[in-house]
Amino acid sequence: MSGQFEGPERAPSTVEHEQRGGGRDPVPALVVRKISKSFDRTRALDDVDLTINRGEVLALVGQNGSGKSTLVKVLSGYHEPEPGGELTIEGVDVPLPLPPGKASEIGLSFVYQDLGLSGGMSVLENLNLSSRRRRGLGAWSPIWWPRERRQANAVLKLYEVSLDLRTRARDLAPVDQARLAIVRSANDLRQFQASRGDRCSILVLDEPTVFLPEEDVRFLFDLIRTIVNLGGSVLFISHDLAAVREIADRTVVFRDGRKVAEVLRGEVDEEELVNLIVGTATTRRSATPEGAGIPAEATSRPAAQQPVQANGGGLPPPTPPRPERVIRIDGLAGGRLRELSLTLAAGEIVGLAGLIGSGAEDVPYLLFGALAAAAGTLEVDREILSIPRITPSEAVRRHLALIPADRKQFGLGLSLDVWENMVMLVQGDYFRRGLFRRDELVEVAERGVDDFGIRPPRVDVRANALSGGNQQKLLLAKWLLARPRLLVAHEPTQGVDVGARRDIYRLVRGAAEAQAMAVVWVTTDYDEIAEVCDRVVIVSKGRQSGELRGAEMSDDSISAAVLRQFEEVG
Repeated sequence: MSGQFEGPERAPSTVEHEQRGGGRDPVPALVVRKISKSFDRTRALDDVDLTINRGEVLALVGQNGSGKSTLVKVLSGYHEPEPGGELTIEGVDVPLPLPPGKASEIGLSFVYQDLGLSGGMSVLENLNLSSRRRRGLGAWSPIWWPRERRQANAVLKLYEVSLDLRTRARDLAPVDQARLAIVRSANDLRQFQASRGDRCSILVLDEPTVFLPEEDVRFLFDLIRTIVNLGGSVLFISHDLAAVREIADRTVVFRDGRKVAEVLRGEVDEEELVNLIVGTATTRRSATPEGAGIPAEATSRPAAQQPVQANGGGLPPPTPPRPERVIRIDGLAGGRLRELSLTLAAGEIVGLAGLIGSGAEDVPYLLFGALAAAAGTLEVDREILSIPRITPSEAVRRHLALIPADRKQFGLGLSLDVWENMVMLVQGDYFRRGLFRRDELVEVAERGVDDFGIRPPRVDVRANALSGGNQQKLLLAKWLLARPRLLVAHEPTQGVDVGARRDIYRLVRGAAEAQAMAVVWVTTDYDEIAEVCDRVVIVSKGRQSGELRGAEMSDDSISAAVLRQFEEVG
């Protein structure tokens, strides 16, 4: 990326400078002290202290539900913290809670996990809304749309992003939605710096790499480095530990609403960082002097991350072995997929790997009838179905299950309770003599909450009150209770912490073996494919172009196969 800022090559941050013996203390850009927040009986933040230095990239990591996003929402003014918390920006105390719009006035700009776009508005209107918020009373002035279009095109050109200004945000591909959100926030920072001179600006990125292919992650990293070159700061919140270790000067670990560890760049490897996050014995040592006062109970592995039974009381009993059961996909085409044929044995997990736009990401939705297929047949237990004729309701009736990448929009009823979501597909089994057996359904859900390790362990809370990882386990529980023959999953651990990710791996593997369920697992996380799948099929330019099995599968080998085949196909 070039052109969006003028600045020198990346200079050492204040943290790096001090680490190399530069002899000067870091300059705090933002300091929070004693920040606490509770939701009913859940302690989301517990007396948290955090400092972001000027010219620093600070990473914040932790499992879903550890308090990371809650802290971001306190900084944005969305959540009101409990009394006693303090916020200081460049040495100036800022009263809490922040009123609406105050964050942008003090130099904070956000890219949220859900991107924070107005889906019904166009690209132009999303950019225009952001700029008008900064104008105060001037926001009420008439809109001269030709000028707005010129300015919006100039902003997109500045950041080397090509988007149609007329397209509604919700109609953009996820990658383009992420680009729009990042460009909007980066432009906010640029204009704040231009208007305030030497004042520090802080970009807060909450899971920014979720929808970005590798080339756009590089774009994001270039943007981050340019911001810190100009004295700005970045709070980088991510489950992508490789990205964290590459871009962050310092990493803070949250667990159960508390800050439990802090490490400088290069002090720990990725496995040690995972141990700090999930709370193994490694975390009982202090990573820095600041962690010395952490109580032992705060570093023990939380109950939510204890191993999960693959086939506990909430799951149906094992299906008797049926060696003849196979799933055959023949000549599947539609969306960006030109042709795919695939045979899966009972209990087999097959990964699909390909670059963004290869067509691999369309396969789950084509099979489930959520995306119109042009051709293809699906054979399940010797019954052949025409895929173009499959609808989502027909897919459910045929015991096909879909874990979509967007669980909030397409996977769960967020306004429904946990128990209502979990038994949604099996409630017909509990309808007798004209009545639903609600007490029995609740009992099924209670067992499911235990078996799937859902936290908090309650069935009477709304699904939207759960963290991302627990929502994903709830979605998985809903489908596995229905005993599917074929489970198709698109980015099933997207935005999920490392502990919940391991639970999901175990649950899917256990259900595949116990229920003779076949699984198609589509993800751009090649490490995940190597760990979970029995084999991986490479998809390039809409066609199957290769396959790796067993010891052949690794992050490097899959990446190489994807890139190599991409060049050779077509």
